[in-house]
Amino acid sequence: MLDTQFAHDTLSTPLPRQWGCFMLFALCLGWIGVESVHASETTLTSEQFQPPKQSQPSDSENKSDNLGSEFARIAIIMDDIGYNRKAGQYAIAIPGNITFAVIPFTPFGRALAEEAYFSDKEVMLHLPMESENGNKLDTGGITSLQSKYEVKARVKNALNELPFVAGFNNHMGSLLTTDQKAMQWIMEEVTGTPLYFLDSVTHAESIASDVAQQFDIPNLKRDIFIDATPTAKSIDAQFNRLIKVAHQNGYAIGIAHPYPATLKYLAKNLPLLNQYQVELVSASALLEFPTERIATKKTLSNKALIKQLASLPSPKSTRFILK
Repeated sequence: MLDTQFAHDTLSTPLPRQWGCFMLFALCLGWIGVESVHASETTLTSEQFQPPKQSQPSDSENKSDNLGSEFARIAIIMDDIGYNRKAGQYAIAIPGNITFAVIPFTPFGRALAEEAYFSDKEVMLHLPMESENGNKLDTGGITSLQSKYEVKARVKNALNELPFVAGFNNHMGSLLTTDQKAMQWIMEEVTGTPLYFLDSVTHAESIASDVAQQFDIPNLKRDIFIDATPTAKSIDAQFNRLIKVAHQNGYAIGIAHPYPATLKYLAKNLPLLNQYQVELVSASALLEFPTERIATKKTLSNKALIKQLASLPSPKSTRFILK
C-alpha cells in the first residue's frame, strides 16, 4: 500500500492550475514524495524465493541509450527491511552495493541488519516518522506531539536497537519532515556521531536535509522512487530514469522496497549496470559529491527540462543550474 502526498495541498497560497497538472504528471512518474507502508509485508512464495543468479546481457539487452562516455554512480536504498525475513534475505543476496534501510523493533530487523553488514552491505536506520494521512506508526516512531525528551530518547533507542548503521533516513514522515522543531531535535541527538542522513523526500516541502545541514550532518536526498508502482513495466521505466539522472548529474539515489517484482528486477538488472556505464555504490559513497549538483551543459529539450524539474523536491529547489 502506498500513500501519495502532493505538496501543493499543504500550501497556504493556491498554485496555478498548470502546476496542479504538472504535479499530477510528476507523481505518475514517481518523482514526487511517496510514502510506503510496510512494503515488506508483501510475501515471497517458495518459488519466488530463489537465490539471485548473475545475469548475462543478451543481444537485446546490449543496447546503448546515449548516456555518455563517463561512469556515473547510483545508490539504491532498500527500504522497509525487518518485517519479512525471506524478502530481506533475498534482497541481501542480490549482487551489488545495495544499501539496506532497516525499521527498528521489527521481528527480523536486527538479524537482517547483521546479515547485511556481514555480507558487506551498508546498513541504515529507517526511522519511522509521522505522516500527514495518519498511517499507523511503527513501534518507536516519532510524532510532532512528542516532547523534546521523548523525541531524542526514541532516536537513541532506535540507534541502540540496530547494529552497524552508517546513517539513517525517514520511514514515511510526510508530516514530521516539514516540522522544524521535531527535525531539529532529531538532528541534535545525532550530532557528534559519524552518521549521515538521507531525506526520502516523502513531502515536496521537506526541510529535513536543510536542518541536517544546519547541524553539520552529512546529508543526501532521494531522486527517484523505483517502485512507487510495483509492476515490472513501471519499475523498468523508473530504473532507466534513475540511470539518466545519474548521467546528467554525476550520481542519483533511488529508493526501492522488497516487493517480489522489485527484487526480481534488481537481481536480473544490477549485474548489467556496467554496460550502461553506471556504478552501484553505497549511499555513503555519494557524500563526497557537492550538495548542489550541476546539470549537463547540453541544451535541454522541453521534454528533458520537464523531467529535470520533476526531479526536484519542490519548485523552490536549486539542485541544478541551467547554462
